[in-house]
Amino acid sequence: KEDASEMLLLVFLYALQGISTIVVYAMMVGLIVSVLIGLNATKIITEKKLQFFREAQSGVSVTAYFIAASITTSFEQGFTAIAGSVLAYLVLKPPTSFLVYLWNFFIMSWLSVSWALLLSIVVPLESVAMVVGFWNAFFGLLFCGKVAPGLYNALYDNPALAVFSGFVSPIRFFVEGIAVSEAKCLPIQSGYTVDTIAFNYPDFEEKYPYWHHALFMAHTDLDAAIVPSCNGWFWWVPAAFAVGITIHIVGGVAINFSGRSKQGKKSFRDEVIGDFHKCRAGMKPVFILNGILVFIAFAGFLALSCWLILRTNPGQRDYLEN
Repeated sequence: KEDASEMLLLVFLYALQGISTIVVYAMMVGLIVSVLIGLNATKIITEKKLQFFREAQSGVSVTAYFIAASITTSFEQGFTAIAGSVLAYLVLKPPTSFLVYLWNFFIMSWLSVSWALLLSIVVPLESVAMVVGFWNAFFGLLFCGKVAPGLYNALYDNPALAVFSGFVSPIRFFVEGIAVSEAKCLPIQSGYTVDTIAFNYPDFEEKYPYWHHALFMAHTDLDAAIVPSCNGWFWWVPAAFAVGITIHIVGGVAINFSGRSKQGKKSFRDEVIGDFHKCRAGMKPVFILNGILVFIAFAGFLALSCWLILRTNPGQRDYLEN
């Protein structure tokens, strides 16, 4: 088996090297675009601090302000990312569908904006640009799947690392989404794609389980990822969207607690004590109830994100067991 394993790797080396090249390309493009989008997205918070505090003091809902800022920035940077996807598609001229690049660039911008908004709230104004750029570049590089310690094999063998990388790396799903979609376009017998009539493939998987790691991508949806198609691979989209919402919820909480005195509001301690007095007086503790609802929403989306990141295609599970 060991000799056969080494021989198969040599036979399909040309295809595996091609896939590796695509991974490097997606990583480089993703790093540049995510950093630029992240830095641009911070402006809606950093350049309107005084306006925000003035509106908050006048009684405008801080949560509504953050939701409006999130939607505006997400669409604004999303259109920028879509324009980038058009340029990348025209320059690269890949065999895959244009929707592959459109979706991957848009979701990458969604995650980049999520972190940019959160960091621009919790980081001092003078350090926002440096921290956002460092975060997207550092975590994007180390946990995108191509570079240790966040290599694909490690991510799929370690659930905790998989969840961590899915949250902190804005290009984690982008790189794999592009690479797997490109690999699916390879013809059969190229070391990645398998014909649907290849009835001996389950036996091959059983005899050479190492091959599951030689492919190194899409382990949780390998059954669909190895089917030849140029229509793309989108198994990761729900997970990326849920992760972005979870980060946005944290950002919404952070902006409500950021500079409360400048917002003309009581401190967190005073709000809680005031709500306890309201309870004793038979009144509704609005602050505590809102906090409970937000916590439930955060816990729900956090759990959903983790499940979506770690879930395995049910068809694949049966397929590998048979």
